Amino acid sequence: MNALLRFLRSWKFSLLGFVCLLTGTYLLIKDRTQAFDIEAVQQEFSALEQQEIKYANTLLKKVKSKQQLPQDPNLVYHLYDQEVLFGWSSNQLPIGRYKTALFPANGLIKLNNGWYYCSSIKDGTLTCTVSFCLLKEYEFSNTYLKAVNPGFWLQKFQVNLSGTKQQAITNQNGEIIFYASALPPDSAPFSSQWAPFFFLIAGFLFYYQLQQYFQNNLWGNLFLLLSLVLVRTAVYEIHWPSDWLESDWFSAGFFAYNEWYPDFFAFAVNSFVVIFGLRIVFAIFRILDLKWLSALLLFAPCLCWFYIEAQLNIIIDHSNIPLSFEHLFDIRLSTYFFFALLGFFLYTYQKLVYQVLQLNQNQAWFGNRYLRFFLLAAPFSVLIFGALSWMNVLPLLIIGIHIIFEQVNHSSWYKLSSQLLILSVNAAVLAIYLQTLQANKDKENRKLFAQQLALERNINLELAYAEIAPNLSEEKWLQSDFDSLRKQFTKVGFEHVLTQRFLSGIWDGFDIDADLYDLAEKPCFGADSTRLKRLQNLVKIHGQPSDIQDGIYFMPHEEEGLSYVILLRIGSQRNLAITLVSKRIPEEIGFPRLLISDQAGISSSLEQYAIGKYAEGRLIHQSGNYNYPLRLVNIRANAKKQSSFEANGFTHVIIGQHTGSAIVISAPQRTWFTNVTGFAFLFVFWGLLLLLHNIFRALFHQQSAQWSLSFKVQLAFLVILGLSLFLYGLGSSLFIGKQFDNYTQQALREKLDAVQTELKNQTHQLDTLDAAAIGKPLETKLAKLSSVFKTDLFVFDSDGFLIASSRPKLFAYGLIGEHMNPDAMDALIGANQSYFSHQDQIGALTYRSAYLPIINHKRQQIGFINLQLFGQQEAYEQQIENFLKAAINVFVLLLAISVFIALVVSNWLIGPLQAVARSVRTLEFGKNNQKITYNNQDEIGLLVKAYNEKLAELEHAAGQIARSERESAWRDLAQQIAHEIKNPLTPMKLSIQHLLRKIEMQDADAPQLVQTALPGLIEQIDALARMANEFARFAKLPEPVFEAIELHAFIEQVLLLFDEDQNRVLRYTKTEPVWILADKDMFKQVFHNLLLNAKQATDSRPNPYIEIKITSTSTHVTIAIHDNGIGISKQEQDKIFTPYFTTKSSGSGIGLSVVRQIIEKHNGQIWFNSEEGVGTVFYVKLNRNT
Repeated sequence: MNALLRFLRSWKFSLLGFVCLLTGTYLLIKDRTQAFDIEAVQQEFSALEQQEIKYANTLLKKVKSKQQLPQDPNLVYHLYDQEVLFGWSSNQLPIGRYKTALFPANGLIKLNNGWYYCSSIKDGTLTCTVSFCLLKEYEFSNTYLKAVNPGFWLQKFQVNLSGTKQQAITNQNGEIIFYASALPPDSAPFSSQWAPFFFLIAGFLFYYQLQQYFQNNLWGNLFLLLSLVLVRTAVYEIHWPSDWLESDWFSAGFFAYNEWYPDFFAFAVNSFVVIFGLRIVFAIFRILDLKWLSALLLFAPCLCWFYIEAQLNIIIDHSNIPLSFEHLFDIRLSTYFFFALLGFFLYTYQKLVYQVLQLNQNQAWFGNRYLRFFLLAAPFSVLIFGALSWMNVLPLLIIGIHIIFEQVNHSSWYKLSSQLLILSVNAAVLAIYLQTLQANKDKENRKLFAQQLALERNINLELAYAEIAPNLSEEKWLQSDFDSLRKQFTKVGFEHVLTQRFLSGIWDGFDIDADLYDLAEKPCFGADSTRLKRLQNLVKIHGQPSDIQDGIYFMPHEEEGLSYVILLRIGSQRNLAITLVSKRIPEEIGFPRLLISDQAGISSSLEQYAIGKYAEGRLIHQSGNYNYPLRLVNIRANAKKQSSFEANGFTHVIIGQHTGSAIVISAPQRTWFTNVTGFAFLFVFWGLLLLLHNIFRALFHQQSAQWSLSFKVQLAFLVILGLSLFLYGLGSSLFIGKQFDNYTQQALREKLDAVQTELKNQTHQLDTLDAAAIGKPLETKLAKLSSVFKTDLFVFDSDGFLIASSRPKLFAYGLIGEHMNPDAMDALIGANQSYFSHQDQIGALTYRSAYLPIINHKRQQIGFINLQLFGQQEAYEQQIENFLKAAINVFVLLLAISVFIALVVSNWLIGPLQAVARSVRTLEFGKNNQKITYNNQDEIGLLVKAYNEKLAELEHAAGQIARSERESAWRDLAQQIAHEIKNPLTPMKLSIQHLLRKIEMQDADAPQLVQTALPGLIEQIDALARMANEFARFAKLPEPVFEAIELHAFIEQVLLLFDEDQNRVLRYTKTEPVWILADKDMFKQVFHNLLLNAKQATDSRPNPYIEIKITSTSTHVTIAIHDNGIGISKQEQDKIFTPYFTTKSSGSGIGLSVVRQIIEKHNGQIWFNSEEGVGTVFYVKLNRNT
């Protein structure tokens, strides 16, 4: 199990990458293999058909017995008595009050808003028709109106009237109803959006793991560098996975720059390849460890920053990634990924700065911090002198922060402070820079929009009219009798049919108003008999006739708001007048985008701006929330001949100010609050990524047990803050939603009351509401009120059928039925409520709809007023968005306060504990240790008191042990001295006695014996003297006298004593000067003993050598003395520094013990590695600032 855990920790990133790779592959395979199941469609259809028939029979019985009718969420019913509709469960089907040849029906029917399957049952005069929707499909498509199956269909399909046998869907009688095929997805599926993301993360994790594995391996890093190039080339050549998936990742409309940056996925791959390549090249240079390469790496951070800034500008200029902090709900997966990628860029830059500082710290010329800053910052001078901005200053700030914090204490407080400081600086500068780039891009977009609006003359439209004009002038049904046409169509119906047959495609970009006139200029549908004459006069005075086709006139100054006027003779008895109003400038009433086709090519981005249009120096049109002056001269005064300027809290872009016909597009100025929001968003987002990174490292490295108590206290503060803010945000969001709903209800009620008052003059004296009698004047009145209240209005009679509308096209296009919502009828008629409000829906557009009854002079309810508020969802999202901005800003503010409080409180709580820890760390047995002063009588006070008591006990015990050890040491020393002196004295005594006998006997050989024996005796006496001196020095080693020593010169001087042996090789390489503080005499003794031992160990070895190596850092020097001698056995290695222990036949055994004492007095360390029969290495590590 332990081996498995070690393996998981070692290859954690690869395992996570493998999981991401499997996830992406699964999503990719699922997307490719998810087949359309025709059998499932048949089963669902059969089940609904049976349910439909059963439901129809049940309804008919309930109606006859006058019982409450049951509701089915998937089925819709319509009840007819004779020819008249009197009951319904939904107003989504576009049908009228009376039966038609199309509805009610049995089987498949196609209505204007989709395909339905119906079952009708008759019982006498009653007809019950139950239907269910197969496919919502409209005459045109846009954001809200798209082909889609209702939610109860599990399989998504489209309805066809022809197809193969395998595609046929049959009813319970086996008859083919329609042919089903897979419905093309409206947007990229979930798998297409997330599979590339997981592939990128998998590649990142794999390379990150391999880089960690090969970090000190030259060939491994070269392999990684080559593999990066091969992978990028392979992705470029095989176009994977762009040929497999369709999403924003691979859309040129979303991002495209050049051949190597064809899409956003390629951008991400290129970014990973370059950044990892830079990191790998840096690792290779570090492994080679060449001075000139180390100096060259000073340019690495600058190159990295150039790349980061270039990538940022590419994204801003060539992508549609939403990066604005003003619209948080527009942020998508690509936004988060880009910000994560940008965070990785910045993290890499910071690592490069840190590694460059570490790599060059041993260089003498790199010692001064000001010099280090200058050398790293110098390459950035190109940026500073090119354009001074916060973005160009940011890399210098990061360098400065790293240089400052590398010199201070590396405690958790400083680590947290440095991380938060760097995170804050990055977030602040990037927020300002991104908003500046976004503002510049927004200005360019507005200039483009203004140029498009200034060119209202549409040559393609005139060409399209030239194609249809001959056929239109000969169209037979347009030459029909007016009475016949009025029976078939309303005015809106007539315009709808005309649009369907002739004016589709490019004409969708205009609101079309059309009517027929006879030779007496009387209209067929309109009430204004002078309109044709006015149009003729208008084009005569202001119109510009087309050079392409007669009868179409461009209105350059938009007189009466018109863009084009078409006057065409139909046959010999009719005139057709068509007026076109451009939809490019957003409409602020009702459904601004619901009735505009995507084919119109109108950008929805214009809705976020205010627009002013001037002709001949006068304001002719304005929209939005900016109050434009009536005269262009006032705009010119502010513009001062510039294409963009600021005035009254808005930034303005103007086109054509010198001609008198100008377009002004305005947007609110970005305030400091936007930059604060951007800073807060980036700070929180990158902070969460950094927190996840640290947690991940802690979990896999088991560092949670090593977290300090102060860090845990700080973390607890932050967790409590985060949880509190989350709960605060959740509760506030619910509160805002409820408050906004109450506000909407109140606004609706106020508007409805005002409309009810306005309509009172026309409806108060009526007994009933009749469309034939009051429909047209009421419709005119509703159109005027609609422009006042900025919403659409509808009037229904007491039976719930439409009488008049300010938006008749809504019903002409069949988007909704001409009858009231059944829930509103139940509330207002069944429950006799005086007001009803609910959420309604057309396509994907949801809106708030409210009703009030219309009461006549007899206090009778003769109808209902319906007001529909379509901007509610956008307004609600804006409210929530503003709240989120404020919440994020408050979060960052509270985070800063909490971090400060956490640091203060943790230091207050942990300070005494840290004092105890410092005292314990500095505690030395037998020394005069200081007690801790702490006066509070709390838990920490008890701990401090116990520590002080134990310290006193320890000092007492240390004194006793020291006395006992001294006595024991003196006894051992006396015994050793006695032993060492006694051994040579015995032979000396015998020799002297022998000489005395020879002299007393007057032996002739006595003088010769004296001359022979005396040198030996003198040598023995000298040995005893040396032994006495060594014991004296061991007993009391003097305190070192420190002086500056240049280590190389010192070692060369010592080596002169060992150069006489020509058979032994002394290896020593002199490098740059290394200075230490040490006692020169003591260190001579250290090197003399170590070198003498090495010499004696190699005496019996063939090719003996001794090698000295010196390695140094900014804080330490390590000296290694190698020899190829006999080595030290494992049994003797533990005793090598023990006094009096020796492995030689002669010697006192205190040499290495004295050496260790000297090294320890210099606050150094000495240790060795030895292998018997191979050799020994002694290491001496010294502090450079001792």
